[in-house]
Amino acid sequence: MNTKSAYEADAAAFAAMMAVRPVLTGLLPAASAFDYPEHTLLHAGPPFADMREVPEPVLNSAVNAALFEGWAQDRAGALYALRSGQITLRPAQDFRCVVPLAGMLSPGQMVQAVADPASGRRCFAPLNGGNAWPMRLGMPRPEVLEHLRWLNGEFAGMVRAGCESGLELLAIADLALSRGDDCHGRTAAGTAILAERLRMASPTPSEAEPAWRYLDESPGFFLNLWMAAAKLILSAAEGVPGASLITAMGGNGVRVGIQVAGRPGTWITQPALPPRGTLASGHSAADALPAIGDSAVVEALGLGGMAMSYAPEQQRALAAFMPEPSEALAASLLMGAHPAMDITAPRMGLSARRVADTGKTPVVALGILDVRGIHGRLGGGIWHASPEPFLQALSHIQPSNPQGESL
Repeated sequence: MNTKSAYEADAAAFAAMMAVRPVLTGLLPAASAFDYPEHTLLHAGPPFADMREVPEPVLNSAVNAALFEGWAQDRAGALYALRSGQITLRPAQDFRCVVPLAGMLSPGQMVQAVADPASGRRCFAPLNGGNAWPMRLGMPRPEVLEHLRWLNGEFAGMVRAGCESGLELLAIADLALSRGDDCHGRTAAGTAILAERLRMASPTPSEAEPAWRYLDESPGFFLNLWMAAAKLILSAAEGVPGASLITAMGGNGVRVGIQVAGRPGTWITQPALPPRGTLASGHSAADALPAIGDSAVVEALGLGGMAMSYAPEQQRALAAFMPEPSEALAASLLMGAHPAMDITAPRMGLSARRVADTGKTPVVALGILDVRGIHGRLGGGIWHASPEPFLQALSHIQPSNPQGESL
């Protein structure tokens, strides 16, 4: 493919992405939302080679998900089912789903359905677990399972009507950026806007006070929903011949991986390193789990760490770990401004070709987890992508081959 046609392919992929208008349309069990495979749990990032390499935080979440589903009666039984292959682990993004950090999606969990009305395409994300006992931190505590049951039961019932009311998510994200969010590491404004619109759509808001209180106490709640919106936008570029725009990006705590538009379904991976950041007192870099989570799709779209200029608090906390200001990275690696976000006009569309042309790589703002799966979140930082997967993607961008590939 010559240079002109290569950039024309990226432009076509970007135009397809920018035509997407993500709308929150429902809240329903994952098994009812899409063709969910039997006895399978969906995790962040690319596939694991086998169960022996699964990190402890991810294993803890898999155990809690298996107990939630009733596939085992205790931790020992869940571990046996996982290690014997009775329960399978597969990447969530391969099913148009996204999960945060060490989280795990199971068929009985509720997912927020985000749809593009024009194409009918949908993507999904589980409900955000808040700050107290979320599954995403990978802790083996009984409180995590108890909270998971409340979140997918009582809480889901209280917000379902709002989730079915057709909330336009680009408008929420645009307003949130204007109020100091980056739509990844900081989503407090987005959560507040979402909570108000869910409340307005509730037929009996006074009866759902526990839900509104939970949202008030969970400033990160908007993140999972925006991850699904980001994945939906990225997925519109899948299958554009020769296009190098990133359509999947994430880590599983062992390897990080990407997919590109011109080669849908193919993970290109490399070993993961931990984010660089500030850790809680008493912890060192040796305690940090390598990069994990599907929230990297937010940066693949162009927000989060690639848009920290919108979020002064994030800049104060993480600027020291950035290779250069986010505005410079965005100008170098992202395709152009989103035409429907007219308040903030953020640049979007991460291009592997621009990585190759500039020698620069994207960054992702990530939580840092305890590698032992005991203490949960140790801090926050910036994960620096290396150029190799992007260069590999360019060298094999056609034809498509649905097999994972390692560097």
